[in-house]
Order: sequence, then structure tokens, then C-alpha cells
Amino acid sequence: MPLAALRQHVVSLLCYMLRLPFACFNVVERWLRRQAWREPRRIVLIKPCCLGDLLMTTPLLEVLREAYPQAQITYVASSWSKVVPEHHPAVDSVLDCGTVGIPGRYRLSEYLRFARLLRQQRFDLALVLDRSPMLTLLPWLAGIPRRVGPDSLGRGFSLTDRVPAPASLSALRHQAELYLDLARALGLPLRQPHMRFVPTSEERLRARALLSSGAGRGAEQRLQVALLPGGGSNPGMTLTAKRWPVEGYRELVRRLLSELEARVLLVGGPEDRAVNEEVLTGLVAPPGRVLNLAGETSFGELAAIFEQCALFLGNDSSPMHLATAVGIPVIALFGPTSPQEYGPYPPDEPHHVALWQHPRREPCFFLGRMRACQACTCMQALSVDTVWQAVQQLLPSPERGGIR
Repeated sequence: MPLAALRQHVVSLLCYMLRLPFACFNVVERWLRRQAWREPRRIVLIKPCCLGDLLMTTPLLEVLREAYPQAQITYVASSWSKVVPEHHPAVDSVLDCGTVGIPGRYRLSEYLRFARLLRQQRFDLALVLDRSPMLTLLPWLAGIPRRVGPDSLGRGFSLTDRVPAPASLSALRHQAELYLDLARALGLPLRQPHMRFVPTSEERLRARALLSSGAGRGAEQRLQVALLPGGGSNPGMTLTAKRWPVEGYRELVRRLLSELEARVLLVGGPEDRAVNEEVLTGLVAPPGRVLNLAGETSFGELAAIFEQCALFLGNDSSPMHLATAVGIPVIALFGPTSPQEYGPYPPDEPHHVALWQHPRREPCFFLGRMRACQACTCMQALSVDTVWQAVQQLLPSPERGGIR
């Protein structure tokens, strides 16, 4: 048995052994703090990483704010990801946990120090949005009386409300729905929650200035399309197998320029600038019609740029979820991951398209784990024509009605 699999089994066994004593603790806590359980005044959500995952928790934030309009809602996030709750109107405050909760990135002393900080806040209710036993244990160490979270392979042993989590490929559901299961466990009403990210006025001004400074003649009046050829990297892991081939993006840029007379914005972080330049190799475009904006914006400014676009097209990534959260049409390209678990949310939105043509129709990456793949060809299975058909579905050509 591989060492990693053995470690998983040992951790799960230890968690199951701890369930009984923690069940006794939970009975006493319920008796002592019934009022706080009925109407929590101070609520904390715990989800350190990563950007895309935090964006998929925003429907839950919307539900919590509607259910508890007077409550103080605090979000615990890492230094890398805290920008997401900082841009959601349901969140009153954000606690930066540094690297605590990111495997291999923190020391035990940092973990215990943060648990003491949480204890000082005197929260009534904690929602843990992670399967890690170290994170589900954190609110118990902080003395929070009601602790709700996923119970995957027994790892929710310290929770008062253990919400069943899928443990097999056949039980896959969208990550946003798994987070909403915590609201269902609390008996909260769910209407039609959406992902949400609201740029600041300063970020919108900066985005407009950035787009105007790179505009050629008439470019600012054109239909604007954002493309993400990169992505697949965050503090938790790197999975560049999620990237569609550069040649496909290059051909899409050609067609967007010639057939839709669009302006193309190649986006991403600093690490994506090189792949964007590779897309541009051999392309000839009028000045200002194609911009490489990778590394030129903050995450909030990127959201503001998306607000100026008629379409986002790119790989499964945090910018894809960000475009969904600001409400523009999205075409998401999938390979090792599945849109069933990580697609644009809600999946039934008519202006969202998730394309996935995995040869086996089974994701290689699911439930936070990567299955060994000898020949990773799932992204190559998506043809340019298939992607272009989705573009034509969501965007009008000049002959069919001009710019939306």
C-alpha cells in the first residue's frame, strides 16, 4: 500500500476512535448553550484555502445573512485567499490565519496561537468548510459551542453537527452544494443562492483606466472577451494539467478578432504571463485589440475588468469562478476535473457553459485527490470547433446583432 494511502487510513482510524469522547462533550455543550444555538449572534466560517474554493462558499454566505440578519459574521481565511470574503457584503470582518490550515505550510505553535485568538472572539457558531481534522478541531479548541462541518471518513469527530460528505466518485456533487449542506443541517431556508464578488469603486476605476490606456482606435467600444490560458496553481497544489493547449487559445483569438471583431484580454496572475505570450506568438492584431494583462491587476481589479467583458473563456480556475461571481457569461473548459464538482455555479444558468469531453467520463482529480494518469489527454479531447460553437451560442456576431 502506498505511504500516502496508509497515512490516510491511519488518520481516519484515529478520528473514528475520538468520536465517542467528543460526542459526550457535545451533549454537555448543548445543554449549557441552548439559547446561542437557537439564535447565534457571532458566527465564524473557517476556510483557509484557496481562492476558487472560497468563491464557491459565497452562496452559503448569502444564505447565512438572510437567516441571521443581525448576526456578526466573521470569515477565517489565509493571507492568500482573504480577498474573497473581504469583497462579500455578508461578511462583517475577516480573520487572517496566515498559512494555518494549508498542509505543510504551518507549525503547531502557529495553529495553537490561532486557536487562542479564536477563543477570544467568543463565537456562538462555527461552520468549518474543510474536511481537514486539524481544521474541524480548531473551533473545539476555541471553545465554540456549536460546530458544524463535513464529516468525511470520520474526520469531523470534534463537530457537534457532522454533515455527511461524499467519499466516492459515484457520490460527487458540486462543491457549492456541499457547503450549502451545512445550511441545510441548520434548517435554514435556501432560495436561489448565487456566487458573489463585489469590486470596490477604486478597483473599478483602476480597471477602467487600465483598459483605456491599452486601447487602440475604437477598441474601448468593442465587445470585450477575457481569456485565461493559464491557471492551475495555488498554495495548496499545482495542477497545470487543467490547461487547454495553447494552440487552441491562439486559434480562438484569431476567430474572435476576425469573425466577432472583438477585443481580447488575456488574463491571469504573474505566473501566467509567459503562457499568454506563447498564445500571442505568430498573431498579428491591430494595436490595442489584444492585451496581456497577466500580473497587471489585483484579484479585485480583475473582477472589475470582468464586469466590462461580454464573456469569460478559460480553464477550471479561480478566475473562472470569479467571472461567474461577478455575473458575466462563462465558458469553462474541463479535463482532469469535472464540472459536476467544480463547474460554474449555479450549473443551470443559461449563460454558463461547461465543456468536458474526458475520454473515460471520469475525472482524474476528485474529492481533493489526484488519481494517477499515465497519458493525460483529457484537455486535448476538446476541439477548437466545439469551443467555438459555445462562443457563438453566447455571443452575437456583428451580422447577427452586434455587441451585447
